[in-house]
This record gives sequence, C-alpha cells and structure tokens, in this order.
Amino acid sequence: MTDQASASPHSTAVDSLVRADVEAILAQHGYRLTAPRAAIVDAMLTHSRPFTAEQLVAELRGKVKDSSGPRIGRATVYRTLEILAAIDVLTRLIQPDGHPAYISDSLGHRHHLVCSTCGTAVAFTRCPVDELVQALTKDTEFQIHDHLLEVFGVCPTCQISQTRVAAAN
Repeated sequence: MTDQASASPHSTAVDSLVRADVEAILAQHGYRLTAPRAAIVDAMLTHSRPFTAEQLVAELRGKVKDSSGPRIGRATVYRTLEILAAIDVLTRLIQPDGHPAYISDSLGHRHHLVCSTCGTAVAFTRCPVDELVQALTKDTEFQIHDHLLEVFGVCPTCQISQTRVAAAN
C-alpha cells in the first residue's frame, strides 16, 4: 500500500464524514445517536485539525449560552469521544505535551505525522509497524489487537515561518 497523506500539510479534512455516517457506525456497534451525542458529533465534524475534549466542552458550552444546543456535561463529551475512538470514527492522538487529542478518521487504519508547532496532523496509511506486530505475535503469542504510531516534527509551513523569524533576528 502506498503512502496517502493529505494534499496540503494543513488540510486534514474530515474525510467526508457526515453525521449520517457516524449515526450508522454507532448503530452498527449498538449505540444510539442521542441529542447530546449528535451535538458532540456536529462540533467534532467542524474540526479539520486535531482537537481536544476540552475544546469541544468549551464550544458546546458556548452554544448553550446562545441556547442553540442541549446542555452537555464534560463527562458526556469525554465518554462520547472514547466511544467514537473505540469504533474507529476518531483516532486518539497523543500531543507533544502528552495530552490526548482526536482527529476524525473514516479511512480505517492510519497513522499521523503531527506538527509540534501548529498541531496539524497529516495521515498516512502505509504502516511500518505491521511486520513488527506479526513478529511480536509469533514470538510472544500475544493477541495484539491494536497499536499506535505518531511521528512528531515541524510541518513545511512552520519550517518556513521559523526560517523567516530566524532571518529577521
């Protein structure tokens, strides 16, 4: 399989996921799209970059103040994000600061390059870990069900910005 990164380092589009897709995936796994979950999904789908649970909590609280959405507790947001990650609608990333973030993911098994400056995440599907997982399964008799690979660096746009700042000094 070949690498499939986003065309632009700053376009991590939501892979054309829409609420109906998420609702169908939830139903396949025995979950309903309740009003709070729908509000969380709608907020999640507006993000083209990795986002945190706290960002969604703040956005949803803003909507409640405008009375344009249901009141949703922090725990509901966290639980919903974990459910969506467990059923592969979201990918859970660990940011350079060690805190989790999420990115919408409808392409299945992928890994991400994460810019440690701006937070942009670029997906790639070629998995260099697959052979290691097979060898570990054979050597240890573990039933490995998942793995996580995130590569951190500085995206081309931030490299240019850093070069300009350095040149100005």
